[in-house]
Amino acid sequence: MLKINNIYNSTGFLFFFLGLVFLLGSCQKNGERAQLSVPKTGFKSITDMSGVLVNIPDSPQRVITVSDGLIESVMAHFGMMDRLIAMGSACVQRNFTYEIPGKKESYHYSEGMNPIRLLYPATTKLPLIASSGLPLQIEKIAALKPDLIILREGCCSIPNLEDPKSKQALSLLSSFGIPVVILKGTTQFDPPDLKMIHREIALLGEIFNQEVKAKDLIGYLDSIVTFIQNRTSDILEKDKTNILLLGLSPIAREGGSAGVTKGKDTMEGHFIEEIVNAKNAHQGNGGRTSSLLLNTEQILALDPDVIVLPTASGYHPPEEIYEAPYYSMLQHLRAVRDKKVIALPWTPCNCSKRIEYPIEVMMMAKIAYPEVFDDILIHEWVLDFYQKVYGTEREDAEKLRSVQWLDWTIDRF
Repeated sequence: MLKINNIYNSTGFLFFFLGLVFLLGSCQKNGERAQLSVPKTGFKSITDMSGVLVNIPDSPQRVITVSDGLIESVMAHFGMMDRLIAMGSACVQRNFTYEIPGKKESYHYSEGMNPIRLLYPATTKLPLIASSGLPLQIEKIAALKPDLIILREGCCSIPNLEDPKSKQALSLLSSFGIPVVILKGTTQFDPPDLKMIHREIALLGEIFNQEVKAKDLIGYLDSIVTFIQNRTSDILEKDKTNILLLGLSPIAREGGSAGVTKGKDTMEGHFIEEIVNAKNAHQGNGGRTSSLLLNTEQILALDPDVIVLPTASGYHPPEEIYEAPYYSMLQHLRAVRDKKVIALPWTPCNCSKRIEYPIEVMMMAKIAYPEVFDDILIHEWVLDFYQKVYGTEREDAEKLRSVQWLDWTIDRF
């Protein structure tokens, strides 16, 4: 939920007063965003993913994003990161560290981060104008004088723009004369539709006049999905692997559960059943934005063929379920005994899928059907992926593999 900070002080009051005058004169109804019917010189009109026609600069130079990395990653692909003046997700800026208890020793993980932080360290010094659980800071945004704001509904910072406070915040931003473009993340569509990420990328291409690069990026990401689907299309129902996506969330443990999973009606469920052509071990539905709580008995009853560990309120390597004392009962599972457990890339604030989603899908396919994908060496495949998506040299691609905590794949995957 977006919250509006207290703006009744000093210069903030001036911004608010001017904005209020503009707002009252704009003839808006029901908190709708203001939009001009005819773009001014130096502006162009685009229709955002909320269906609103927005007049934006022909070439925006001072951009604020509220996203968990999708918008920033696409801007990086376009070579437009120098346009970014503020961000709306602490997870893109942070450096993460975790310690996982084992039987004989603890497992230490450090330097975990979003790819943008590694490739563009200057982003750590950009103003933070929103974050998960924190308000959208209207006064700070106005003081930065952006010429464009891009918000991604469904990211952890702004999960829902339909509540009254969110609509009020959007109206106030529009009242300052700042164009606001809305993207919609993968949690905003029922049933899940991976093509909506393509639509986001295409819209960003239109915003930054990078339509060709956007089209090429969409084609590359889609080619990976098609490749996996083609490889697994002949697998019969009786031969499908049961995959349990198991989030070893400490918050779930504190509440008495053993972990969380995703239902068939989520994007993760779509990955497993519609792309990898495997079977989601949990066949229930829980809503496209929800995680389903599982207790120890439920997990033991599912007894999946393989277990995939996503980011879930922290990083969780296979060693945690193999050795941590609080998971001693789960160590009786076939997948644990047979060492058929993998951890997906470190993806903090992964509320809606981002540009790295093909890595998750490829890793699920590889663990589900190792013989079908025996020619895919994940530790090398991800380097190629990073180089194509971010335009990096191999040395930086190797660093990206490390900060997403995928170096374990060098020896085992």
